[in-house]
Amino acid sequence: MLSSNGNQAQYVYFLLSGAVALAIIVLAYISVRTTLDSKLREDLGALQKTFNYMKPSWSYNNTWRQIGSKANHLIYSAYFDDRLDVLETIINHKTRVPIGSLRIFAILPRPFNDAVTCTIRFENFIDEKVPLGRVQPMNEDHGFKYAPYSIRCPLYVNRNNSNMSLPQSVAISYASNRLSQLSPTFVPISYPRDIEQLFAISRPVLSVCVGPLQQNYTDALRIAEFVEMYRILGARHFYFYHLSSSEDVLRLLEHYQREGIADVLQWNVPTELLNDVHYAAIMAQINDCVYRAMTVDNYRYAAIVDLDEVLIPLKHNSLAQYMHQCDEGRTSAYVFRNVFFYKLDSNDSFSMPAHTRNRFSYTQMKVRRTLEIMPAHQRSKCIVNTHSIIEMGNHFVWRAVPGYTEMTVPQSVGLLFHYRDKCVNCKAQLMVDYTARRFGSLIWDRVDETCGQVFTKSGICTM
Repeated sequence: MLSSNGNQAQYVYFLLSGAVALAIIVLAYISVRTTLDSKLREDLGALQKTFNYMKPSWSYNNTWRQIGSKANHLIYSAYFDDRLDVLETIINHKTRVPIGSLRIFAILPRPFNDAVTCTIRFENFIDEKVPLGRVQPMNEDHGFKYAPYSIRCPLYVNRNNSNMSLPQSVAISYASNRLSQLSPTFVPISYPRDIEQLFAISRPVLSVCVGPLQQNYTDALRIAEFVEMYRILGARHFYFYHLSSSEDVLRLLEHYQREGIADVLQWNVPTELLNDVHYAAIMAQINDCVYRAMTVDNYRYAAIVDLDEVLIPLKHNSLAQYMHQCDEGRTSAYVFRNVFFYKLDSNDSFSMPAHTRNRFSYTQMKVRRTLEIMPAHQRSKCIVNTHSIIEMGNHFVWRAVPGYTEMTVPQSVGLLFHYRDKCVNCKAQLMVDYTARRFGSLIWDRVDETCGQVFTKSGICTM
């Protein structure tokens, strides 16, 4: 009996030893593969920068375009992404090497079972087809019939070409939409405005991505306050996506565009689709904006916010100063936790100057906020490092480049001030918070100045 138990123990010992040895071999193999893969990407990255690239001529504005014969199958934009570390696998051989990928934004049914092919077109009308297989919708589709898709198409070139003509446009096709194969819907590929910025170190500029303007948006005063507040906080550029608004709002946006402060991009989601896709395809809009800030303008930072949201630094004079002092280089997103200020709450006009023409300000007259600070990822908003993002969500990062991680901003350092029209919990306990009033001496005058420039007769931005 003792001998039998001894044999069993010895057998178990040998099994465990074998399992441990196998695990060590597997880990060693993974470690070697990872080292070799990192070295390969490093070598290809160095090679990538030796080519002489020729950028095609094109327009930077995009519109939603129908793909083939299928209604509500749409394609919007494509961006050249020079990051080799977003490629899941790299096929390296003697003649063809990757120089990056193309990131395409589209709206398709959910689920979508077709295998997708992307067709890359050069200025001389030579096409190159790249089979991609099945594609998945972006996160946060909320169960709607249609969803945004972020499609990555790897871009390989001949190793021996010193002068490299970059492709001009790209299309996607699939079997269930025969016309998409016979007559592809091409969209222009976005590159840096200045081709010299290709592969350059990102510029430490804060930009702002604003959610789609829709439902005939009419509050010009809120837009003026929003833009001027973020400019005070250090933002240099704004991206607006316009679906529908009043004439006054459009006049104000066009003013900011003429001043070089904003891009106003057409967001022409078809009316019949708006009930079948979440919030005017906001996930496509957010990610299009992040890739635009990264690719076209080479901005390092983008705040992902709506018009009723202001990211407030509590220990720094501006958001730009906070990023300059706190960014150590490997943070994908700075997550600001949310507190609410409610429109239904009474106005405090104590700090309003007597000479002010536009006599309302959310940030200066709403001074009571919810006592509860919501957890990160619940109603939170972010400033992202655009060069670290693969897929951005509304409240947090879904996928980042390997090696980057999120950071939740301590509540003593910064908060998201959310000036909401409708209260989430009208019985929530409120506390007085005058933090935003430290910008009051600037914001009142800046809003008046802007509204006076746009609406010269009245000097008033409509609410």
